Amino acid sequence: MFLSELWQLAADAHRDGDGDLLRRVYGFAHWCFRQPEQFLSNASVVSFYEHVFDEWELRDQVAPWLPAEVVAKVRPLWEWRWSAERLTEVDRLLADKAPPGASVV
Repeated sequence: MFLSELWQLAADAHRDGDGDLLRRVYGFAHWCFRQPEQFLSNASVVSFYEHVFDEWELRDQVAPWLPAEVVAKVRPLWEWRWSAERLTEVDRLLADKAPPGASVV
């Protein structure tokens, strides 16, 4: 639940142009993602990263904050949720985030 609320805080920070808050929010989400225990790592994926493009108007602002390792893990969830058109747009925004050797459809 906390990570879902954290995403709303990030969305507000994007709208307000609060770079300091964005660094802290995305930093914490990425810290959770990198934890060896699956609980925090999985929670960051399904409660935060899966939803970062739900507020579609923020997509250009959100994309630079997403680490390649996160994109690789969460993209299958986006595939399941979105239309082909939306996924194509996200892929375009994240083209430089693909890990070496990975193919982004």
